[in-house]
Amino acid sequence: MLTSKINKKDKDLVFVYTTCKDHEEAKSIAFQSINNERLAVCADFWPINSIYPWQNVVEEVTQYMIVFTTQKVLSDRLMKFIEGTHSYAVPVIIKSGTQLTTQDYKFWVETTLENSEPYITKEEFLYKKRIAEEGVYHPDQLK
Repeated sequence: MLTSKINKKDKDLVFVYTTCKDHEEAKSIAFQSINNERLAVCADFWPINSIYPWQNVVEEVTQYMIVFTTQKVLSDRLMKFIEGTHSYAVPVIIKSGTQLTTQDYKFWVETTLENSEPYITKEEFLYKKRIAEEGVYHPDQLK
């Protein structure tokens, strides 16, 4: 019984937050985290304006914020992955728990992260769907 309680808590959803220097870096880290590493189920990113001191100089820059949705059990690996691929010398990487999550969304996250099948692009999906509906055309079919 204790094992199921521990496992259940490990599957609790958390958010991992970071900022990146530009859109390309944010998209790359997000894509790799979801598609290649399978450490997150979602990455939301958007431009933000930031003001902070760096080496005694106040910087005012545009960055890209990323908020990842993942499970607690994967969050430390995600944070290490972000740290290892990030261009900043000292990137902000913060994990935050969630208080309440709908059961449907939590179920979707769990089943998506447990699925070992490779993800495909929208174009690949539409192609497979068209082939399934129309069949495969082959020149020998005309004979």
